[in-house]
Amino acid sequence: MVWAGLRRRVLAGESVYGTMIRQARDPGAPAVFAAAGYDFVLIDMEHGPYNMETVADLIRGAKSVGIAPLIRVPRLETFFISRVLDAGAEGIMVPMTSTRQDAETIVRYSKYTPLGQRGYGAQSGQTDYKPPKAAQFMKEANEHTLIIAQIETREAIENIDAILDVEGIDVGLIGPNDLSISLGIPDQMSSEILLKAIEKVVQSAKAKGKASGIHIANIEAIKRWRAKGMTVLAYSSDLGFMYNASKSSLEELKRP
Repeated sequence: MVWAGLRRRVLAGESVYGTMIRQARDPGAPAVFAAAGYDFVLIDMEHGPYNMETVADLIRGAKSVGIAPLIRVPRLETFFISRVLDAGAEGIMVPMTSTRQDAETIVRYSKYTPLGQRGYGAQSGQTDYKPPKAAQFMKEANEHTLIIAQIETREAIENIDAILDVEGIDVGLIGPNDLSISLGIPDQMSSEILLKAIEKVVQSAKAKGKASGIHIANIEAIKRWRAKGMTVLAYSSDLGFMYNASKSSLEELKRP
């Protein structure tokens, strides 16, 4: 099967860069970000308006150009996780992961035996529509499927060591907006409370041999956290790029 190899790069400690697709529906959208040099796209089923067919098309578009398609599923349910992985997603991100039990359930739904209990659906997007040998493919899929626990609650910060201790969880990725809300400091991205919480995730990941990351529309913040050891770095979204570029261009056009 054809894999972008993102998980191997993450496990090797390499910095990888991505963005989120929340509005675009055309399979060419991931190709635009691939052409720009990004390593992965996060296709957003939590806040995006996507049905499963659209997600499958976006996954196929990403795979066709070698950029890794990761899916932020709406919630922790095998119904979502198994379907996007069967469609060919190279990884998933689960929002509001807050406990060790959550983390264990994610792995159980996402990984084939012996790591998990994911059901085997042959000859689909995940196998490039070829009929593979089950044992060989399940081993390969386990090796390549990147599992991201999105850390965005006070409870998750309290339980971060237990979450990242779970075999199969590869990344603890900060959702700073929801985390700030959960900590009682909405919008305060420079608050010491928030910064200390994020630092705790970075240090826990280092101690557990896992990766940490963040998704934020702030380049300087990403650079600061990269300097502290974060490696899975997601900047902005298709909506953010469209709005900011169109707004700045219009302002420039209106200048005398």
